[in-house]
Amino acid sequence: MEYTILPSDPSNVLRSTYALELIEKELKEICNVVKAGASLLCAPSADVLVLVFTSFNEGRQLNVRLKVQSHNSQSLVNILSQLATRLREQGYVMTLATSSSIFR
Repeated sequence: MEYTILPSDPSNVLRSTYALELIEKELKEICNVVKAGASLLCAPSADVLVLVFTSFNEGRQLNVRLKVQSHNSQSLVNILSQLATRLREQGYVMTLATSSSIFR
């Protein structure tokens, strides 16, 4: 599943570097984070992989993306819930990047 990280108040501009730092800090609470350039990689359990990266949208605005993969839906939902809660506490929300790929 892939998510886009957005500020909860649309009038606030998302500062991508701050969002990445925030996500890295939060991920360190649940797993060992590996940095690769502007990307973060972590595995909170043996069956969950989290990848955080940046991408440009059509308007050339930099977006922060979060991709989580797992064959265990309970683990997936648990990790997503933890991350969403922590991001929401800091003024960010996670929204699905594409709804068509949820159940592929």
